[in-house]
Amino acid sequence: MRDRKTAAVLLAALAVSGFLLHILWTRGVYGNLSADTCESMLFRQMKVTPGVYRTAVDFAGEHSCDTMKVLAAIMILERLEPSDSFRLDMDTWQRTVEVLEACRAEAFAALTRAYRAVFEGIRRFPVSSQGAGGRFSYEDTFGEDRNYGGQRMHEGCDVFGENTGSGVYPVVSVCDGYVEKVGWLTLGGYRIGIRSSDGGYFYYAHLDSYEQDFQVGDTVRAGEILGLMGDTGYGEEGSRGKFPVHLHFGCYIRTAHFEELSVNSYPILRILEEKQG
Repeated sequence: MRDRKTAAVLLAALAVSGFLLHILWTRGVYGNLSADTCESMLFRQMKVTPGVYRTAVDFAGEHSCDTMKVLAAIMILERLEPSDSFRLDMDTWQRTVEVLEACRAEAFAALTRAYRAVFEGIRRFPVSSQGAGGRFSYEDTFGEDRNYGGQRMHEGCDVFGENTGSGVYPVVSVCDGYVEKVGWLTLGGYRIGIRSSDGGYFYYAHLDSYEQDFQVGDTVRAGEILGLMGDTGYGEEGSRGKFPVHLHFGCYIRTAHFEELSVNSYPILRILEEKQG
């Protein structure tokens, strides 16, 4: 009898401690997670490294999971700032998904949609060296100050070519999609915006010229040439030469409160560059 009582007490203690640990773990990892997390500046900085992206892709492939759902879970577990050394095991994955879908279903779904819009359909680096040669350079300048046209934030990443001439490098679509916007903008010069089938809006600015007479609604394929890298913008239509030749590449997502919210395109470039060797 005494042994039974002792066993019962131990089981009850284990159950209570397990419940408390579960509560502490849930609050620690998910305490600040909400459906609006994808509108936070930390999320918008997109701290998805090529290594973290590979981890999500490999795990999803091995276990037949949704890659973007895996990526969202990893980012949540790492509080949106994962290290390349992070590794996901099946037990952690199952427990994370179980708790998220029970306690933070709306937030988990919103974050998964956001990562899908940014990363799901990307296939090609946005500038090609075909016929031009040379290497490309870019830095993480998302969020830096810009002052032409008033104080504002840089909402993309600038890609420069080794050849500094205008009209040299083809600019290509990173994904399949359709033309949502095209034409002149004071800030962006000759620009074109492609909406991917996964919801992301990819923005290519300062083009020297367009590859063809694109119209809103035209479909494009990943790798299709959109135009040539240039230095147009910062003035009335046709303005050129006010800054070095480059491609301003941006990415925007739709959220509950924003039709177009900029996110850092630097990780996209890094992932695409690695994909293409």
